[in-house]
Amino acid sequence: MNKKAFLYSVSALWLLLLCADGWSREIEIFPGQSFKTAFESLQPGDTLVIHAGTYAESGARTRISAKATASQPIIVKGAEGEATPLITHTGTGGSAQNTINIEGATYVTIRGLEITSAGGDGINMSGGPNNITIEDNVIHNVEVGVNFRSSMDSITVRRNHIYNTNGTGEGMYVGCNNASCAVSNSLIEQNWVHDTGGSQGDGIEVKYGSWGNIIRDNVIYNTPYPGILVYGVTNANVGSPNIIEGNVVWNCNQDIDIVADAIVRNNIVMGTIETQSHAQVPVMRNVTIVNNTVIGSMPMSGWGGSSQPQSLIVANNVIYGGSMSTPPAAATVVANRQFASGTTGVFVDSNNRNFWPASGSPLIGTANAAHVPLIDFNRTARIAPMDVGAYETEGNSSNPGWQITEGFKGIQAIPSDTTPPAAPKSLKVK
Repeated sequence: MNKKAFLYSVSALWLLLLCADGWSREIEIFPGQSFKTAFESLQPGDTLVIHAGTYAESGARTRISAKATASQPIIVKGAEGEATPLITHTGTGGSAQNTINIEGATYVTIRGLEITSAGGDGINMSGGPNNITIEDNVIHNVEVGVNFRSSMDSITVRRNHIYNTNGTGEGMYVGCNNASCAVSNSLIEQNWVHDTGGSQGDGIEVKYGSWGNIIRDNVIYNTPYPGILVYGVTNANVGSPNIIEGNVVWNCNQDIDIVADAIVRNNIVMGTIETQSHAQVPVMRNVTIVNNTVIGSMPMSGWGGSSQPQSLIVANNVIYGGSMSTPPAAATVVANRQFASGTTGVFVDSNNRNFWPASGSPLIGTANAAHVPLIDFNRTARIAPMDVGAYETEGNSSNPGWQITEGFKGIQAIPSDTTPPAAPKSLKVK
């Protein structure tokens, strides 16, 4: 063996030993280098830093399947202090490709990227991944923004801006038809989803069979299908409903649409909160709708019949400018307040999306305490006597929280359970 080959072999062995001993690599790429090559080479403990510029891939799909761990995660992120790097895929042989594929990988974070596609999904997850975090990305001009296409657990999708979708057009597609897969124990929060398109274009669609997921603090508008659609869970997971809370939804074809097994609370909806049956879901059951502010109506259809066990709670909601249809006799319906459009003294300024209860509002202190959530739309503790609707005034004359607008909901983020610890050692590779 010549000297050069010997040194190369020793260096390679040294690198493997360092990684096995808990060392991590920081890999940096710049425009002109391949995102695909760097992404697919990542191993547990690696961080890929992508500098500002455009990275346009073609040919075979870009994928990661590495099994990282909580102590040795994989992090893919845009370089701090620089413009957001653009990652795209131009397809292959006339066929569209997803821009990023996560296929059975574990403990991977993708952060701070702009993602587009020439006809595929922005990020497509399949093969049973878990502990994946997708946060602070801008995803647009794709088919589906974030596609959950197999059974998976512990996925966090946070603070992503998703818009201008096409194809089927969902901002997020969570699960599979007819419960053929299930997404569980996952968190979808603080995303900004709007102007979806294509043949459907739901904002966030949670398919039948997916359970124990939280959809909270998202801002969703201008969708041709429901802003949030949740089907229900199977009998095996009936004790783990999906929770929809603290969202703002407007100008959607059905703003929040629930079939079964869901808790809907503290949302502000300029349109409808609706319950209805669906062909894929065997039975409507276990729906709780409490302390929502609805500038519109609450239709409830599909309930009834001896074959449908009913557990429907509708309490402490304000319906302004619309109506609530008659719920089934077996439902618990209490302390809901309905007002005609233009009624004064209910909100501070409903014409400008300020739905904070006005001074002396009939919403203040009139909730049924048995059905009030612990916190309100602003994540402020509710204090007796508690209020009807999404807000708790707590003696404040004006709203101390975020004012509704087209953008991210302004609220302090809850720390992620999947945030990796800082590595004690680092090996930088350029």
